[in-house]
Amino acid sequence: MQTTKVERVRGVRDILPNTYHIDKQIKNALSDSFESYGYRPIDVPLIEYTELYLKKSGEEIVSRLYDFIYRNRRLCLRPEFTASVVRAYLDNFQEIPLPVRLYYTGPVFRYEKPQKERYRQFTQMGIELIGAKGAIADAEIISMACRGLDGLGLTEYQMFIGHVGVINKFLDHLELDTRLRSFLLTQMETLRKEGKQTVENLLSEIYPAFQKNTSAQQQPGKNITTKKITDLLQDLEEEEARAAIFEFLESMNIELSSTREPEEIVDRLLVKIKHQNQTKQLNQALDFMTELSQLKGEPNAILKETEKLLSAYSIDDYGLTQLQDILKSLDAFNVDKNHINIDLGISRGLQYYTGMVFEISDSNLGERKLCGGGRYDDLIVSLGGQQETPATGFSYVMEELRQVLAEKSHLNINNYQFVEALVVGMSSDDYVYTVTIAEKLRKLGLRIETDIIGRNIENNIEYAIQHNIPFLIILNSVEPQDSKVLLQNLESGEKQNLELNEVVKKVRNS
Repeated sequence: MQTTKVERVRGVRDILPNTYHIDKQIKNALSDSFESYGYRPIDVPLIEYTELYLKKSGEEIVSRLYDFIYRNRRLCLRPEFTASVVRAYLDNFQEIPLPVRLYYTGPVFRYEKPQKERYRQFTQMGIELIGAKGAIADAEIISMACRGLDGLGLTEYQMFIGHVGVINKFLDHLELDTRLRSFLLTQMETLRKEGKQTVENLLSEIYPAFQKNTSAQQQPGKNITTKKITDLLQDLEEEEARAAIFEFLESMNIELSSTREPEEIVDRLLVKIKHQNQTKQLNQALDFMTELSQLKGEPNAILKETEKLLSAYSIDDYGLTQLQDILKSLDAFNVDKNHINIDLGISRGLQYYTGMVFEISDSNLGERKLCGGGRYDDLIVSLGGQQETPATGFSYVMEELRQVLAEKSHLNINNYQFVEALVVGMSSDDYVYTVTIAEKLRKLGLRIETDIIGRNIENNIEYAIQHNIPFLIILNSVEPQDSKVLLQNLESGEKQNLELNEVVKKVRNS
């Protein structure tokens, strides 16, 4: 009876030996780069309590969690590393002096639509710098991101640096609901690429009051007497609204009898009314964000334009000052200025960012992002830390690095020689002698296979060629006391009788 084949889960992939080796080379190069800055490796579990990511990761990641209940515990597969590394920091590194420098690599999982070269399981490699604030710390991680790419030979890239403090400052002033605020922070890229109308349509889906209010605004000559009292109060300044409520209650001979003061009751009522319909604030936010999302380009020019925009909206320039300090600090790290751009439209879709954010894209391959990161000074307290601890970091997507390297012909994933030589005997009776010689060659540093199924010489040659093994070592079992073996170069056909030390030199120098 034929059994049904079990298929690979959709959205994941098998990493085959040649590709695995390339990934290993990339990881080794980046690990060396990280360690040259004093970062130490850490690994964290694939599985975490879902609560870890619900607190601060943001809707873009939370909506894509592999989230499940097991024995009354809500668990998930990690969708990114930062929250897990911070949790590990809180569990294990509270007693050591700051800053703590850590780097990581491993798979993460997000349930999203699979696309070409994008999967539901992918690999991140990055760093977290915990306990350091200021421009120098931010410049260190940015320079590390650049140095890692340079070391891989990916020197044609552009860096885009932004600051979510600018948009956060404006949204703080509007006092938006947390859910609406989180939504807006994920829409900066959409605003830039698809326009304000697209975001308004999305907003109407999650906040129907916005759609109704917008429709009403679009009806000319609408009689204001049809508005609700709450709508009228929404349009008033806070003091005017408070006075109107007291006047209304007095005209109706309504007394506020409670354990609370009348002023406190009215204030709480006013807060609820103001938050019933936040369309006015949402429109203000969208107007500001639309203008902000377009500010992208050469640092000096964009900083001047941003300063004018902030002045027009009466927002202080704290974020801009930080960006200017970071740019100065990058000079000390010798980061090429030709790679650097300012982009105030970056938000990275993660709710925990509080300051500088950045992304690096390949210059010649469109919008392909190679890495990204930023500052997250509030995350440690949000996850249970006793005191505010500044932190910053970034990560690469390893699959993107590998793909770009392949497209630029910086690597060939098909020709790595895992095995340098195949040791064979003249017959199956020679296997013990074959193993003995193979072990000696391994101790001398070669990667060796042996024939364990008794093929003849012709079949062993065919096997070696198919598996990209460049040499065949044929043993003379008739006179095993003879220390020499026959080395055959399968590309040139050359054959030589050599001592084992000579075999190693010949194979290594080929």
